[in-house]
Amino acid sequence: MQAANPSESIAHGGGLAAPDYRKLIESAPDLYLILSPDFTIVAASDNYLRATMTRRQDVLGRPVFDIFPDNPHDTTADGVHNVRASLERVLRNRVADAMPVQKYDIQRPVSAGGGFEERFWSPVNTPVLDDAGEVINIIHRVEDVTESIRLRQRGIEQEAANELLQRRARQDEGRFRELLEAAPDRCRRLKRRRTDAGTAAPRLFPRGSHGKLRPSGGPI
Repeated sequence: MQAANPSESIAHGGGLAAPDYRKLIESAPDLYLILSPDFTIVAASDNYLRATMTRRQDVLGRPVFDIFPDNPHDTTADGVHNVRASLERVLRNRVADAMPVQKYDIQRPVSAGGGFEERFWSPVNTPVLDDAGEVINIIHRVEDVTESIRLRQRGIEQEAANELLQRRARQDEGRFRELLEAAPDRCRRLKRRRTDAGTAAPRLFPRGSHGKLRPSGGPI
């Protein structure tokens, strides 16, 4: 009996198990969050949960902005507004939307001290379309760029500090140059005063008959 062609078996579905997409998403090496069209969380990669210090059982089935609100202590926080605007563009245009680097702080669990932790992200939101071209899910992929931003900020601060030191050094050098340029005049004035003082000494203290200095106007 002739052996079956493996390619034919695959083409007819024989011997090829259907992929477990949930496991694929959960095991993905990048940071993925899968949203429904109403922005409810339906799946998340393990790395996303790890990066955001959340647990799968706490986020699935929850509105994304309930799980990730703005930092209430940051009056300039605009993460919710900007991410929502990007997701709405995906729904409207049905194409991927790459966002600029976004500051979006995350909540620390109570076990980690609570409060919010400063984070910067590079997000891309991509639609998943059905056969009719309708959006059935949105893939929210982010890259944590916090460390890069902090290094850049420290670099800018260091550059500003270096510029300040250089400016002060230039000012000190300018003052030193002014002192050097003024030194000959000061030396001449000092020499002139010494000469004048030497000339005045005999008048103030004329010598007596025995060659000793005596104050001018005193007895002989």
